[in-house]
Amino acid sequence: MYVTAAFPGTGGRLKAEPEDFQVVELPAYEPVGEGPHQYLEVTKRDLTTPELLRRMARALEVRSEDIGYAGLKDRQAVTTQRISVPLGADLSRLAGLENVLEVKLLGQHHNKLRRGHLRGNRFRVRVREAVVERASAIAEELRRTGWANRFGAQRFGRGGENLEGGMQLLREGRSRLPHWKRNLLVSSVQSELFNRYLDERFRDGLFDRVLLGDVCGRLPAGSLFLAADPVAEQERLERFEISPTGPIFGFKMMRASGPSNQREEDLLAASELTWEAFRPLKAQGSRRRIRLPLEPFSLRAEASDLVFEFELPPGSYATVLLDEFLKSGQLAEESAADLSD
Repeated sequence: MYVTAAFPGTGGRLKAEPEDFQVVELPAYEPVGEGPHQYLEVTKRDLTTPELLRRMARALEVRSEDIGYAGLKDRQAVTTQRISVPLGADLSRLAGLENVLEVKLLGQHHNKLRRGHLRGNRFRVRVREAVVERASAIAEELRRTGWANRFGAQRFGRGGENLEGGMQLLREGRSRLPHWKRNLLVSSVQSELFNRYLDERFRDGLFDRVLLGDVCGRLPAGSLFLAADPVAEQERLERFEISPTGPIFGFKMMRASGPSNQREEDLLAASELTWEAFRPLKAQGSRRRIRLPLEPFSLRAEASDLVFEFELPPGSYATVLLDEFLKSGQLAEESAADLSD
């Protein structure tokens, strides 16, 4: 599903080299100068975040669970992110780690870094051998309409194996799998159901409309609220002040009301799942904005290459946005193989 389906894609090659896909994590806060954790800024190349953490733990001779991070980053890329390690760890041991380009000490903090402790990510992406003259029209359309905040293929594992396992887990209601594996499988189901919800709204012409009872969220972040006056909220949507949200199903998820709630109930029933199926697996649920503005964003052509620079909020997928331009089908395949986010 493309918001810009009426516009032909640029094609092109993504991630021909790791340097073609550069990511810099945007921190939620800075170290305060004291505390039991040291914050580092680590730049890596062609390396997943989990493997980076394993190598750091071995080098520092600390437990893996004592190392903190805010978000997973792509493997086939050059990425810069923050990592926390225990105070007193000998940072000189990190010198010469394979695929680690640079380690900077930022300072101390009271908190270990946790997933989600970031403001977003900044991207610089080169797409090689593209039909560059097609890109500007797609960008202009996305500036007008916004883009669909789908989950990327990384979420579902190779061949969708995480999704299949998650569905089975939720229907059976029990498992002896480790905690992290259960969370991974359930998250895959939640992500798939969100994507189905977004696709249904798009097919019904409701991608950029506010329904009575929608759970809406302020942009780029902020509180959630029920839309009691769709006409008034529609004006705010068109100014990109708010977006409707879709369900990340769970037993504590904020529910919509009216016709919007019925859409979510029907989706859950069609998947042969119930609200209570999420409780034994401690999946609380949340909401996710379905429509994001194309801002900040820039695009330029360099011969037959396109160079994109943009920022995304936490949890949004650069490959989903880029596929609005390429429309080549390669992004889903490459993202699933990367398995980094």
